[in-house]
Amino acid sequence: MRKLPMVREEFGFRRTQCACAFCQAPCRHLPGALAPSDLLRLRPPDRDVFAWAEEHLRTLRAKPYPLLVPARRPDGVCHWYFEGKCAVYESAPYGCAFFDAHMPEQESTRRFAALVAAIQQDVTANGLYYRIWLHLRQKGLTARTGNRAELVRDLERIARRAEGNRRRIQSK
Repeated sequence: MRKLPMVREEFGFRRTQCACAFCQAPCRHLPGALAPSDLLRLRPPDRDVFAWAEEHLRTLRAKPYPLLVPARRPDGVCHWYFEGKCAVYESAPYGCAFFDAHMPEQESTRRFAALVAAIQQDVTANGLYYRIWLHLRQKGLTARTGNRAELVRDLERIARRAEGNRRRIQSK
C-alpha cells in the first residue's frame, strides 16, 4: 500500500507547494524567517544546535521582536538556495514554506502574525529560539534586512519574461 505524503501544518495553516519563478524570488532577496519549531526540524540530530545556528542562521536587525533567518551568501541569496532549488525544501523554514507570491496580502499578514505570536511566546518562556537569537547577537551574527526594491525589480523582470513567452507561444 502506497503511503500518502504528510501535509505540513503550522499555526493552523497548510504549507504552500508552489515553486514557480515568482515564489523563488524571495530566496534571492528576502529569505523567510524561522519559527521556533523549525529549529529542531532543520538541525541534524547529531549537531549542537548553537554551533549549527552559527553556521546556518542570522538574527535580523531592526525588528521589535527576535527574528531568525537563514544565513545569506554575499550576494544576498539564501545560503540554502542553489541553482533554482532549495536544499532544505522538505523542511524549509516557516517563512518560506507557508508563504507564496500568489497569496493575498491579508493571508500573508495573518500567517506572519501567527509567527510573531509564536516567537513572543518563546521569548516569554526563555525558549530555544530566543536563546539562539541571543547567542547569535552576542557573536555578531546578524543580517541586514532584505532588499525589497530589488525583489520588486526581480518580480517585474520575471513577469516581463513570462509575458514575452506567452506572446511567442500565441503567435505560433
